[in-house]
Amino acid sequence: MNEQKRKNVIIMGSGRLEGVYYDTIKIAGSCRADGDLDANQIKIGGSLRVGGDLKAKELKTAGSCRVIGDIEAELMKTAGSCVADGNVKAKFFRNAGSQEVNGTLRAEEISSGGTLKVSGDVEANKFLSRGRFEIGGLLTADEVKIELGEGRVQEIGGERIEIRASGHFWGWRGKLGKVGVHVDIGRPAPPPPPRPPKPPKKIRISNGEHEVNIDVGGILEDVFEELERVGIDLGKMGEDLGKVGERVGYAFVGHLAGCVEADTIEGDEIYLENTRARMVRGKKVTIGEGCEVETVEYKESLEVTDGANVKTRTKI
Repeated sequence: MNEQKRKNVIIMGSGRLEGVYYDTIKIAGSCRADGDLDANQIKIGGSLRVGGDLKAKELKTAGSCRVIGDIEAELMKTAGSCVADGNVKAKFFRNAGSQEVNGTLRAEEISSGGTLKVSGDVEANKFLSRGRFEIGGLLTADEVKIELGEGRVQEIGGERIEIRASGHFWGWRGKLGKVGVHVDIGRPAPPPPPRPPKPPKKIRISNGEHEVNIDVGGILEDVFEELERVGIDLGKMGEDLGKVGERVGYAFVGHLAGCVEADTIEGDEIYLENTRARMVRGKKVTIGEGCEVETVEYKESLEVTDGANVKTRTKI
């Protein structure tokens, strides 16, 4: 496809995308595409429904997105709600909202601080979760880090696996004690410097049937940038406050933070807290506080701390 033929489009009200190939798509209203969609950049501040596959260099959702087919993107960021009925493949996957994948999820780096639900397998070089997750298949990554959240997965496999009840998230540091919650919040960031006015530019506004080309200033661009920024900030803040609220609730009833449940966890170096598993197998294994494990098989070393329950320990 000739890149020069790709169009730029902004949807402010209700509209339909005709055709497949676009350069930039920005949505502040309600939009649908009946078939496949291929764009360099897609920013969603409203809602988008794609009836086929979606391919983009950047897919940023601060509103809601539903894709009936597969999603392929270099950068995929969700601060609102995104559902893929097929598979998702990305280089960088960031979730601060609600992300559902009814197929498999594959990425080089996965970072989720919101809610992540995947029906199939998850594969990555690095996997970090500080929210909730539910994975119907196998979670495989060279490095797996799960902090402060809760999750369910059939199997976890990797070189280094860490599941902790406390840690750092989005610049806040929180740790749940047996009585309450301690949260350190740094000084607020200084306001950003004012941006110079943007020169007028020509944009296309479409309602699905008619298109109008108009010259405007940078106002609409600013609207989308602000929608994206506010959406992402609210997604992060909502998850942070939600976690603090949950942990306060847990503290009042005398429990620790959320628990991770898995049938099998296998890796080279394994450190676990607040984890329930049938089998844990690794070279160097540490079973920390709040763990309930039926069987541990280890090659080099095993450490079981107070507050952990391991029924069977076997050196292999």
